[in-house]
Amino acid sequence: MIKISEVINKKTGEKLISFGGDDFENVNPQKHYYEYCLVSRMMMLEPEQTSGRKKATKEGAQTLIRTATYCKNFINKFREVKIPENLIQLLKATKKREQKKLLNEFKMNPDILMAFLLEAGDQGYLLSQYSSEHPTSAVDQKKMPIAYIQNEDGTIKKIGKTDLTDGQLKQALEQRSVKVAKIIEKGDEWHCFFLTFNSIGGRENWRNGQPHFHYISNLFGIEKKDVIEQIKSKDYKLGNLPHVTLEDYGNQPSEKTKK
Repeated sequence: MIKISEVINKKTGEKLISFGGDDFENVNPQKHYYEYCLVSRMMMLEPEQTSGRKKATKEGAQTLIRTATYCKNFINKFREVKIPENLIQLLKATKKREQKKLLNEFKMNPDILMAFLLEAGDQGYLLSQYSSEHPTSAVDQKKMPIAYIQNEDGTIKKIGKTDLTDGQLKQALEQRSVKVAKIIEKGDEWHCFFLTFNSIGGRENWRNGQPHFHYISNLFGIEKKDVIEQIKSKDYKLGNLPHVTLEDYGNQPSEKTKK
């Protein structure tokens, strides 16, 4: 069963896909995201566009070249994003309080995070992703449809039969526990940015529901394996972590609410 909650970039209309997908460990960020883009684009093509069968040999080769070019440009777009000095200094900080100070009142969006991950890769850091999803016990999981999605207007689109109402499916989306973490590491040094669907949905009690990342590193006195274990658990316990304002994505509070 596929359960999807759309999170839309308020400026571009793009879906928040850079935080999804399968988990992976210790990859080169640029290579990973290029291949991720390539596979995703190829999956959207018709079989005859990519195979050597039917009339497709020459046309298929051209399609592959266009797809590869698209993905290179996709990566290069993030190379053009200016990385704030706070993030550059974050990799140089040697004390927890320095990192917390650098992230205090700091704001970024997923484009900046992607640019930062690519830059970290250039500096020899490897990237891993860890995620978890735990359904709510308030809705009978056996009655779920094959797939469902909540549209931006709040309506539910279903694939397959179900006796559950749209309200119950919304409840299943909103009350599930979902966490996605990005960890860059080099030797014993590591940095982790993670979010929950509550943190990007404005359902955490922080600055009137402002979407945000959570941050933790090797300087916080917690082993990386323990952080991963907490990310995988239904409810995490990692203490009072720095929050980083997430702009452009998620359920952004209105200007009136911010005030």
